[in-house]
Amino acid sequence: MSDQTILATTLAVLMGLLIWGKWRYDGVTLVCLAVLVLFGVVPAESAFTGFGHPAVITVALVLLISRGLQEAGMVSLAGNLISRLTLSENQYMVMIMVVAAFLSSFMNNIGAMALLLPITLSLCQKMEWNPSKFLMPLAFASILGGMNTVIGTPPNIIIAQYRQEYTGVAFSFFDYSFVGLAVSILGVLFIALIGFRFVKVRDNANDQTRLIDLKNYLFEVTVKDDSKAIGMRLSEIKKMSGPETEVLGVVNETGGVSRVSMGKKIQPGQILVIKTSPDDISSIQEALGFEIADDLVTVKESDLAEIEVMVTAGSRLVGRKHEFLKRLASDDLALLGLWRQGAKFRTRLAREAFKIGDVLLLGVRTIDDEGVKERIKHLGLMPLMERDLQTIPSRSRLLKSLVFFGLAIGLTAFNVIDIVVAFLLCVIAFISIKVLNGNLYRNIEWPVVVMLAAMIPVGQALETSGISLNIANFISASTEGMALPWLILMVLVITMFVSDIVNNAATAVIMAPIAANLAIQVGQPVEPFLMAVAVGASCAFLSPIGHQCNTLVMAPGNYKFGDYWRLGLPLECVIVAISIPMILFVWT
Repeated sequence: MSDQTILATTLAVLMGLLIWGKWRYDGVTLVCLAVLVLFGVVPAESAFTGFGHPAVITVALVLLISRGLQEAGMVSLAGNLISRLTLSENQYMVMIMVVAAFLSSFMNNIGAMALLLPITLSLCQKMEWNPSKFLMPLAFASILGGMNTVIGTPPNIIIAQYRQEYTGVAFSFFDYSFVGLAVSILGVLFIALIGFRFVKVRDNANDQTRLIDLKNYLFEVTVKDDSKAIGMRLSEIKKMSGPETEVLGVVNETGGVSRVSMGKKIQPGQILVIKTSPDDISSIQEALGFEIADDLVTVKESDLAEIEVMVTAGSRLVGRKHEFLKRLASDDLALLGLWRQGAKFRTRLAREAFKIGDVLLLGVRTIDDEGVKERIKHLGLMPLMERDLQTIPSRSRLLKSLVFFGLAIGLTAFNVIDIVVAFLLCVIAFISIKVLNGNLYRNIEWPVVVMLAAMIPVGQALETSGISLNIANFISASTEGMALPWLILMVLVITMFVSDIVNNAATAVIMAPIAANLAIQVGQPVEPFLMAVAVGASCAFLSPIGHQCNTLVMAPGNYKFGDYWRLGLPLECVIVAISIPMILFVWT
C-alpha cells in the first residue's frame, strides 16, 4: 500500500474512534501515531517532535496561566460581583455570557466555563431559576469568547503556527480579534435576543437539598440476609419502590449485569442494579433491607453525607475505574451512584471507566472538611452544590498576577518576544508570588497536550505524503471559477461539520494544511483560509460531544443529545453570515 492509502485509512479509523468516544482521545491518537511510524509514513525520529512544538508548549503554558489566574482570585472576584447584582433572569443570562466570553478570551475557554458553572448553579438555586435556561448559553458563550485571541482555544494556537510555516509570520495575539470579536459579540446578542427561545427548558425541582435534579442515577444495592425483599419478585420490588425507580438487572458471577425477568425472585446476597433518584434511594433501602454494595462503600452509610460532583475535562479519573478512585480517595470519598446521559451499562459500576461529564454521587464524612475539599480538587472533580462566595486569597497577589499576565500579553502583541517565552516568564512569575505551587503539573490537562503532540506529526504527514495537496487539487479542479467568498464558505462549513464530531484541536490539525494548499492552488493568500479553519474549528454547537464545554453542562442542564442543535444550528448560521464578510474584509 502507498503512504497515502495507509495515512487515509488510519485517519478514517482515528476519526471513527474519536466519534465513538469509547476510549480516551489521547490514547487513540497515540495509537494512530504508532501505526503510522510502524508503516514508515511518519519517520521514527519525527514521532515525538510534537512534544516540542511551539503550539503544544503554548497550550500547556496557557493551562498553567489559567489555573494561576483562578488561584489568584480572578474568577472569584467576577463571581462575587455578579452575585451582588440584582438582576432579572434575562439580565443575568446576558451578564454571565458576557463574563464567560471575556474570561475565555484570556484563559482556556473550558476552564473559564467550568469555573462559572458552579456560580451559575448556586445562583439558580438561590433565585429558584431553572438551570436549563442558562447553562447552554453559558457554554456557547465560553466557546465564542475563545475565538477572540490566540490563547482562547487550542485551534487558534495551532493555526497561528501553521501560518508561520507557510508565510514565516504567525498570527499575533490579537489578530483573531478582528473576526472573533464580531462573531462573539453578535453571537451573544443573538442568543440573548432570539436564541434563548430555542433552548429546551425541562422541569427541575431545584430544591434546597439538591442543586440539580437527576432522577436516573445508577446504584448497586446488596440484598441483606434479613431483607424483606427475599422471596419477592422483581416486579413487586419495582411496585414498592415507586414509578421513578427501574430495576435494570442482577450482577452475575462474572461481574456483568444480566437482565432478568420481572418474575424472578430475590435471593439473599444478590446485587441489584437499580436506577432511581438519590432522594429515593434511602427510603428504598430502609423499606426493603438493601445496602450499597460493600465493595463500593467501606464505611457505614449512615456516617456519610452526600455530595454530587462532575468529572471535568482535566480530571484524573477520566478513563480510570473505581479502584483508582478508591486508591486516591482512601476513606474520604465513597462512590454511591453514577449518572451518565444515555448510559446502558452491562458491567458493574466498579468496572466502568469514568468519562467527562459523568456526575458521581459521593459519600463523604463531612462536606465542610478541608481535607475532603482538597481531595475533590486533587481529583479534578467539580462540586455541584451550593457554596459560599469565595474570598479573594490576596488582593495584592491578584493585582500582581494581572500585571504579569498583562505584560506577557503586551510583549506578545507588540512582537517584542515570542509567545512561548512571554508565557513561560509569566508562569515563572506566578510561581514566584506563590499563585502556582509545587503541584504545577497537576494543573495541565495532559490528555489535550498529549493528543495535540501526537497529532502534530500526523498533520505533517498529510503534507509530506501529498494527501493535503491532492485534496486541494481536487477541490480546486471541482470548483474552478468559483469566487473567493464561496471557497472560504466551503472551508468554513466543512471545518464546522468536522469539529462537531471530532475534537477541535484535531480538526484544526487536519484541516489547516488542506485549506492552506487550496489557497496556494487558487492563487490566494493563505490567511483567509486559515482564519476560516480557526473559526470553524471553534464552532462545535450541534452536539454535546463536539466541545468539552457542551459536555460539562449536559448533566446539570438536564439536556439531551438532540437539544444542542436547536440553538446550535441557528447560531452557526449567524456565525457564517458574520465571519465570511469579516474574514474577506480583514484578510484579503
